[in-house]
Amino acid sequence: MRRTILLVALGVAVLALVVGTALATSPSGQTVTPLTKGTLGTFTAKGNGIKVKSEKSSADIAIARVDLEPGGSSGWHHLPGLTLVSVASGTVDVYDVNCDKIVVTAGEGFVEDRNDPRLVRNDGDDDAMLYTTLIAPTSSLTAPFEEVRSDDPQPSDCNVS
Repeated sequence: MRRTILLVALGVAVLALVVGTALATSPSGQTVTPLTKGTLGTFTAKGNGIKVKSEKSSADIAIARVDLEPGGSSGWHHLPGLTLVSVASGTVDVYDVNCDKIVVTAGEGFVEDRNDPRLVRNDGDDDAMLYTTLIAPTSSLTAPFEEVRSDDPQPSDCNVS
């Protein structure tokens, strides 16, 4: 009896993993170029009313260039920690898990935080170039930069991919 329960529980866990992976969305028309990475350690920094603090653990910083072709998409994803994004050229639409959209143009930026799923899409006619600065716990940035991203399923109430 215990063996049957264990096998059923294992089957449900495997099914959940397979279905979750199948529903995940991948990027398309996106090229990520890691530029640099460094360990900040535990720190507190402030200046001109802006404060950043790593309270309990060492933090790393990773900077990358992201190119999105017209029609390209980051896919639904999240990253550990906090990501500051600057749009260097082009225009992108940024969707959150509630399908709320903001339009960000060259010279503007946005923040990805709280590990909430996001999708960045280039609906324009020109390439978009973004620079991302990820600040995350050191333990989460031990893998190569390209592997830090976690793909998420498309939210059920949002028809954007």
